[in-house]
Amino acid sequence: MRTIGVLGGMGPVATVEFLHRVLTLSQREHGAVQDGEYPPILAYSLSLQGSSEQGVRSPRLLAHELVHGIEALQRGGADFVVIPCNTAHRFVTRLRRAVSIPILSIVDLTVREVAHRDRRRVGVLASESSLAEGLYARPLLSERIVAIDPTGPERGELTRVILNVMGGRRALSDRLAVQRIVERMRRVDGIDGIIVGCTELSLVQPASDYSVAAVDAMDVLAEAAVRTAYGSDAIPGAPGLTSHASAAPILAG
Repeated sequence: MRTIGVLGGMGPVATVEFLHRVLTLSQREHGAVQDGEYPPILAYSLSLQGSSEQGVRSPRLLAHELVHGIEALQRGGADFVVIPCNTAHRFVTRLRRAVSIPILSIVDLTVREVAHRDRRRVGVLASESSLAEGLYARPLLSERIVAIDPTGPERGELTRVILNVMGGRRALSDRLAVQRIVERMRRVDGIDGIIVGCTELSLVQPASDYSVAAVDAMDVLAEAAVRTAYGSDAIPGAPGLTSHASAAPILAG
């Protein structure tokens, strides 16, 4: 089996959940029980100093931290890298140039899944920085899929929920807040699906609990990581995955 390198810490709570989903998929899809039946995993939870959910303090430091993390995974023997943070993929092109092992893109994989499901008008639940960057809007448009963003006040509400999850505080009120946003987008904006495009928001509720068809980016990345680790998928190198992301600083999500 191939070794999965997980560049985590963005945020730490979401990283732990991602690892849990990888193990659960290994059990469900590959019957893993004994230790040797699970894929080898190297996880590096970064304690980022170059950014926070409130803003970017040092883009140069941030780039250095991310490259350092992937280099550590590469030295440890990872065959490929996954980053369970959507917002981080604004930086993925630069990261791929800096290291020699492949990096799977949560954004590209999720957009591919949305297109496969034939969604045409999709609401995007994501961090404020991801929404401002058009992290999903631009690649969705290339697939002729319209991305619908939350309103300004709704973005602030999502940020509050994200910070609660990052701090270990999960409440029914957060779940209801996200449900209200999705329901308004369905009723007013006419969405026929949503992307859960922040790994903290992946912890709020299962994709199956939404009132419209939902694609959870964390689920998509976990499934791709497991397929690649067990050899069901070829390892996609940087030249084989065209990223729609730009080189910009990142936050949690």
